[in-house]
Amino acid sequence: MNTTGYFDNIPEARPRILAHRGLIFDGEKQVADENTLQSFERALAAGADYLESDIQVTKDGVAVLFHDNDLKRLLGSKILISSLNFSQLETLKLPFGGKIPTLFEALTTFPEAKFNLDIKTPAAESVGMEVLADLYAFDRVLVSSFSESSRVRALAKATSPVATSAGSSRILGTYLAALFSSKANLEKQLAPVDAIQIPTRRYGIDFTNPKFVEGVLAQGVEIHYWTINDPKEMISLYALGAHGIVTDRADLAVKAFS
Repeated sequence: MNTTGYFDNIPEARPRILAHRGLIFDGEKQVADENTLQSFERALAAGADYLESDIQVTKDGVAVLFHDNDLKRLLGSKILISSLNFSQLETLKLPFGGKIPTLFEALTTFPEAKFNLDIKTPAAESVGMEVLADLYAFDRVLVSSFSESSRVRALAKATSPVATSAGSSRILGTYLAALFSSKANLEKQLAPVDAIQIPTRRYGIDFTNPKFVEGVLAQGVEIHYWTINDPKEMISLYALGAHGIVTDRADLAVKAFS
């Protein structure tokens, strides 16, 4: 769809490796917290091509990288990220000693890294885009969201072209268009996006269906599968036509294709 340069430097003989919330493992042992500067540093050191993360927004309007709406899963508290000022959030230590970083901090700490960022809340649509604009970082970010309307609203606030992947409703529309061989509808569904980021299966839908894969690839749109941690499955999906593998184990992915 656009020429931001986000998908330049295509890896040779392997898919793009997107580190899902960074890399938190050393062997089979967890040694870092997800979505932290430490996990991002470990992922890049392992050879990941992209850092995948999520944008939440604090009460005082600071974009931070955190997956969940609240702290329950990681810290046992149901307190919402959106109910805390960043000054409160930055005092918290995650289970392995990490801290929740701001989007600004992550982009400036790793100025050469490319990020795949999932818009998690309506507030993130505007606040996240403001950070990208302030840092002139649109060319090294892909904007995604499960909500197609949220994705569209976020892109409307971008001041430069930015890579993007389809929301859930557009993915479903694409699948049906491919399944029923509706080329015109397939073109319509995929025209606004650069990538389809999907699980292999969801809600009874097989997204490895050759008809779906071939239909998407024919439109020049990339397919990225998530969250794939088995090296054999990574290799199989690449052979199927996947351009990217979103994984918790960037280390294993790099070794699988070396």
